[in-house]
This record gives sequence, structure tokens and C-alpha cells, in this order.
Amino acid sequence: MTGPFWAARAYARGSGQDHLGLGSVSSDRLLAGLSPGVNVLTVHPRYWSFYAFLLDEFWARDLPRSRTAFRDFYRPREALYSFACQLCEQTEHETLTSGIVGSRRTYSVIGQEEFDPAFDYIKEPLGGYGLYYRTVMETLGLVVLTDPATGVVFDAPTPEGRAVAAGYRSAIDGTRFYRDYFAACDTAVPRDVLVEFAAAACLCQLRAAAAVDLPLLQDVFLHHGELEEAGRRRGSFRFFLDFCRTTLAEPVSQDRFRQLAYFRELDGERYAPLPGVLGIARRWRIYQAREYFAFAFNRLWAWVTRRGLELSGDGLSLVPLSDLWAVITGELDDNGFCGDLPDPGIRADMPGPVFADWLTGHVDVTLGVDDVWPRHDELDEHVLYAWCANADDDAGTLIAMLAILLLVHRRLGSAGRQADLGDDAELLAEGGGQRIGMTRFYGLLQRRLVANQTIAELLQWIITDFVIVQHERVATAKLPDSGDTFRFRRVGDALRFFPADAPVAFNDSRFGALSTIVHELGLVSSLTLEQRELTAAGRALLTDGDLPAGVVRNAAAAFRPENAG
Repeated sequence: MTGPFWAARAYARGSGQDHLGLGSVSSDRLLAGLSPGVNVLTVHPRYWSFYAFLLDEFWARDLPRSRTAFRDFYRPREALYSFACQLCEQTEHETLTSGIVGSRRTYSVIGQEEFDPAFDYIKEPLGGYGLYYRTVMETLGLVVLTDPATGVVFDAPTPEGRAVAAGYRSAIDGTRFYRDYFAACDTAVPRDVLVEFAAAACLCQLRAAAAVDLPLLQDVFLHHGELEEAGRRRGSFRFFLDFCRTTLAEPVSQDRFRQLAYFRELDGERYAPLPGVLGIARRWRIYQAREYFAFAFNRLWAWVTRRGLELSGDGLSLVPLSDLWAVITGELDDNGFCGDLPDPGIRADMPGPVFADWLTGHVDVTLGVDDVWPRHDELDEHVLYAWCANADDDAGTLIAMLAILLLVHRRLGSAGRQADLGDDAELLAEGGGQRIGMTRFYGLLQRRLVANQTIAELLQWIITDFVIVQHERVATAKLPDSGDTFRFRRVGDALRFFPADAPVAFNDSRFGALSTIVHELGLVSSLTLEQRELTAAGRALLTDGDLPAGVVRNAAAAFRPENAG
């Protein structure tokens, strides 16, 4: 069953991620629609100001208009900005959570009394601008990107970008760093100079910049970019402002956010969206449903991967599929899933509909798509997720993941519930056949439930068609760029397993980025604190749906070609 290998490996081993391709649906489709222009790596709004300012300063100098020239101009100034943001002593800095570009390297020397602008703070030639912010700034209309076909020889600020740059410049133009060190930026900068610079320039100081770049950036985030995308981004900001008024006795973490978004109940408090927020709150609920749905498949993939390695002696022998099904059946017949609940006879041969009815006899799934969904201490989706967010691959894990899929089906996936969703039902279709769309899967599941298939039959179908086949499809598509990310492959009627890790986690919900942005845009106190309070601007956005537009447009008029000079 083992035998010698007579060929070299065709592709290098790759660790890989998103092994069933489900994370891309959340990141590239659902979250991109909910919060356009915001991703998990663009967390600080003031970087939009800082990078627009650097581009504007670059174009104001008699320098070659090339990537190399900009790199040489840019890197020492961002290195010093990284130092300054870590040296900041302002009270607002207490709520700055993370995301200072280059801090992994600059933090190691932060105790110095002088700071070298030539310090190699990051590998990427264009630092945070090139890695994270460049494309989103273009999306929001602050820069035009290099395009020789249109005569743009290198990235340049638009009139709107120049207006934001001017706002930032007015915040820092009185600092010693800008006055004495910025122009040449070729000598070491004393610690006290950077501390003074940080007091005006730091990421955390945007909230205190009401007279300079804060109103400009509020306008950018609420109104710029494509009109429809700006509306969706504005809607998600309102949703964050709305839900953070609940559970005030506790800080809001990503885990608590997920539960509030999905169940709208947490720790005995209930979240009732304001009428103007109800639509976007529903779409965030669907997003989180997709996360529970995806976690169930990914956790079954990890179960198969790790148990398969055990059965194969760390990949030394093939595992016939019949042996895998026999293991699953045997463990289902000897499971401890019910815990302290009365056991209704959950075994391999229990009909799927009977199991689903038992679940929903405990977990109330009768309420509508816009209602609060009551919690259950042992069986709701988040409890089952938390129970299995580990490497314990037992029969209880198999049953729990099937339970999650069945609960989401009853809440949102049935034909009747999809009809209740109206146009938002299209979100369930995301993924289609290539990335396990919820609509398609639940249509197929319903047929099998009608056919009264057993728990074992349902799990065998799911593992075959949506774990094994899907993993091979995704791993094959990653060749050769990402290397060999296969954890198992079919060989006839058997599986060959390959030793490698099998991580499973939720996709990032952009909670960190969105919660930081609404805080640093001066709309609400930090969500990491108890007793959060909305600012006057935050209350206006929540209740009225918008803040006044046109701030950037008016400021940009001075930088348009017809007004130059």
C-alpha cells in the first residue's frame, strides 16, 4: 500500500489557507459589498491624509517622476512616521489598537534618543502605501495611479487628494520636524522632535483635528468613490454606531460583534436596529450566517485531514473511503453530543429530519429574518462553533457541524425564508457551485431531508461532495503559484493524506478596521471601552443617515487646473 516513489515532487509544499475556497466568498463578495473601500489592513483613516501629503510633497519638488525617485523620497519619511506614532504621548493614543506600518521592526529600537531615517523598517519598497492603502485611496478618488497610456507617469494626488494633504499639512506645519528635518530627511532626528511631531501628526490625533483634516476625511469616507458603494459604506458605519449602543457594560470584541450581528441578543440584552438601519443589519446577519455555514465545512475538512493522517500512519498508507465511512458510522453510534440534554437517540441511523426537529425543538428558529433570535446555552450556532473551535476530532464535532448547517437552513436557507429575504436572498447565492453557495447547497440538502436520509448518509454526502471534491478543486487551482497545498487526494476509491497543519477559523469580519475607522473619524468613543458614547457627528449620522457633503469638493476647488496659480 505504500511502495517507493520514483519521481521528484513537481511542486514545492505550500502551507496555503482557505482550503475550501470559502473565505474568498466572504472577503471578495460579501464584505466587499458591505464595506467598500475598507479592508482588514486599512484600519487608520489618517493614513489617507499622511500618504496624500507625501505624494503632494513629492510632486511639489523638482524630482524625477518615477517609482524609484518616490521610493527614495517616501521611505525615510514613513520610517520616521512609524517611530513618531509609537512615541506619541497624547491621551487619545490609549485607544490606538494596532496597525502602525513598520512597527514590527521600528519597535525594536524605540528606546533610542535619535532615530535614523534610513532605518530599514519594512521590506516592501513603498511601505504601507504600496502594500495596503494605494488601491483604496484610488477607489475613494484621492490619487490617480500610474498609467503611461493616459500620461500618468507616477501616482499623483487628485485635487481632492491635494485638499486632504493641505489639511494634514496645516496640522503639522508648526512642528520642528516639518520645519527643520522633513525637506532633506537625511540626518538623525532627536526623540523630542518626533514626540512633538506626534502630538499633531499621529494617527490617533485625527479625532482632535476638527479644524484641519477630520471633516475632510469624514466627507471622503461617507461620500466618495462610486455612489452606490459610498451608500453601502455609510450604511455599515451607521450599523456599527447603532449596535454599539447595546451591552454597554462590556467592550465590544469581534466575537461579541458576531453574536450581536447574528442573534441580536447577548448577555441578556437585545439589539433592535433603528428603522433606517434595518436593511444593512439584515445583510450583516446574512454575512455572519455565511461564516457559521463556512466554518462547518472547514471544520469537517480539518476533521477528515487529521483523522485521515491517524488512519494512514501520517500518510504512509492509503485510506479506503469505505474505512473512513466505517469510522464515522462507528463514532456516531458512540457519541457524547447531547451532554446534559436528554438523548433522543442520536446515532448514525437517525433520520436527518428527526435530528433537525429535535434541534429546533430546543433552539427557537420560528422568528423572522429581522427579529431577535433567542439564544440557547448548549445548541445555538455560536455555542456549537465555540465548542468545536479546537483540534478535538470526535463524533461530537461531526454532529455539531451538521447541526450548524441544519439550524442555518431553518433560519435562512429554506425556500420560505429565502422568500422573506427578498432581494437580499441573492447574498445566499454567492459562491455558486465553485465555492459552495448557500442557495445551491440548501436546495440539495432539502431533497435529501425529504428523502429521509440518515445522519450518516448526510455526513457522507457532505464530506464527499463539499469537502473532498472541493478541497481538490481549490488546491489544484492554486498550482503552481501557491505550491502544493493538498492535504489529501483521491486515489481510486481511497485517499492519500499529506502531513501538514489544518487550521480552521472564521474569516475576519473587518470588525477591527470598521470599529477603528468609526472611532478615529470622531463618530463614537472606542468600542474597546465600556460605556461607549456617540459624538454629535455620530448621533447625526445615525439618526439622519448622513453628514453634510461637499467639504472635500469645496476645498479641492483651489487645486483644480482652472484655478491653478
